[in-house]
Amino acid sequence: MSYEAVGKLVDLWMSDPGFRAQAKKDPRAAARKAGVELNDEELTALSSVDLSLSDEQLQARISKFFS
Repeated sequence: MSYEAVGKLVDLWMSDPGFRAQAKKDPRAAARKAGVELNDEELTALSSVDLSLSDEQLQARISKFFS
């Protein structure tokens, strides 16, 4: 996944409560709806993120996984 795609997902997470709710339930479907296709490794990494963290903490963690 490109850094641009990660940025898109992080921006959606921070600005779109509907995306955030869907991503918590089904991250792959939420990413796909946003135009980003996750492979199994990326999905596993994204699924391992603690979604109770603050937006800033989440952005830092997610960016680490995909940089």
